[in-house]
Amino acid sequence: MKFLQVGLGSMGARRIRNLLFNKIKRNQIFGFDVSSARCQEAAEKYGIKTDSNFARAVREFEPDVFIISTPPDRHSEYFLYAAKNKKHFFVEPGTTDRGYKKLLPLLNGDFVAAPACSLRYISAVQKIRQLVKEKKIGRILAFQYHSGQYLPDWHSWDDYRKFYFAQKSTGACREMMPFELKWLNEIMGSKAKRVAGFARKVSDLEMTADDIYAFTLEYENKIIGSVIIDLLARDSKITLRLIGSEGIIDWEWRDYAIRLFSAKNKSWRTIKLKKGKKEKNYDTPEDSHNLEIKDFLAALRGKKKFPATFAEDYQLLKTLFALEKSNQTGKTIVL
Repeated sequence: MKFLQVGLGSMGARRIRNLLFNKIKRNQIFGFDVSSARCQEAAEKYGIKTDSNFARAVREFEPDVFIISTPPDRHSEYFLYAAKNKKHFFVEPGTTDRGYKKLLPLLNGDFVAAPACSLRYISAVQKIRQLVKEKKIGRILAFQYHSGQYLPDWHSWDDYRKFYFAQKSTGACREMMPFELKWLNEIMGSKAKRVAGFARKVSDLEMTADDIYAFTLEYENKIIGSVIIDLLARDSKITLRLIGSEGIIDWEWRDYAIRLFSAKNKSWRTIKLKKGKKEKNYDTPEDSHNLEIKDFLAALRGKKKFPATFAEDYQLLKTLFALEKSNQTGKTIVL
């Protein structure tokens, strides 16, 4: 198979590394980006051929698979091209449902269509999923979740003001909310029924994007969740507190540990986690992304189904839009 990496920014570069890690050869990978400088950088760093013209790249390379790592507002033009031509594709998290009504009828099983679900592969998330499945805290009743990082630190080597995650329609909070809910919903074993909260810009960051989403969810299985996603925290933070009928799970990602409280034993125990390997200038380890692309490759070979669907993503985007409507109206929105 031949893979066309669409977009050669930080995530595009990471996806090339993921393919190489999973034994895809360099001559099977071709890179496209509208930026000639990024094309040159990828060619020099990874030893692949690149082109800044999409039509020419497709014509000359004749890819079987598209991996789409462009800004979110550009996703649809590429995934619709792939779907209409019955080509396999993988795409990063989106902030818009643009193209979904055209895409969904095309997903008839003739090709693999994989929306990113990288956070499901984080070792802590996998361990939390196991603990919940084993009923270590009984039935989940409620949770608190916070994901925060100062936006200029995301790509500290670049000017944050010039990137898509500083723009209103493609802002980092808009991107991260449905992406975070994808794994949280899996842990809860349900999807949101109601949402109420705020989507605001409260800082002096020079951008049009909102910098904090703070909201409450009521799930179909009656779980209540409180979530904050912000671009403000000067020391990056991801924390989860799961409140169960028989105990509590506490997780802080920088501690590389999960704390588990048993109501039966009236005691806490700590479960240590591996730190994983980080690439220079990246805040999250490569391991989860390598595993994600491994599953995508397995799906391409017909060995297993990819563990995320566009129907699921469509529902998550509707939750995002409901929050933004709640922010505008001051009301709780029923999905």
